[in-house]
Amino acid sequence: MSKNYFTEKDLTIKRQAYYNFYRDEENGGLRAFNGLNEELTLKEVKEIIAGLTTSYIRISDKEYKERTLDQIKNDVDYSFSEFNQGPPLKKQFRKDLKRHYSIECVNCLKEISTKTDEGYWMAQNWHKQIHGEKFCSEWCVNKYIDEIKQNTIKEKKVRYEL
Repeated sequence: MSKNYFTEKDLTIKRQAYYNFYRDEENGGLRAFNGLNEELTLKEVKEIIAGLTTSYIRISDKEYKERTLDQIKNDVDYSFSEFNQGPPLKKQFRKDLKRHYSIECVNCLKEISTKTDEGYWMAQNWHKQIHGEKFCSEWCVNKYIDEIKQNTIKEKKVRYEL
């Protein structure tokens, strides 16, 4: 007896999850398939074409650029908030150190020493560009995260020619 892991509701979601387009070598056109690799019906293809026409062809360049920029900003904010575990934390240096050491703040490059400072700050964020970095203050943590967000937005603006 085999187990049925997917319900009919799950199949409907997977069917609409994404679309693949393949070049039809015979006719020179494109053929569309759903998430289950089933070819779309003519009605579904017409709905996609109408939606794409409305979203991309019938709008001005200015509207398209504004919409794309808003989407980029939302995507970047979501990407950073998805990995956020809370506000920055202050970590205390151990008091029983036999050897003292110093680290450099990633944002302002100030030296943080176990001899002169109580501790350092860390972002509670698992984003690959932030995780594990050490800072001299809460302000530097927030400033660094903001700078990374702004740089990511700038890179995407160049990519989309905005």
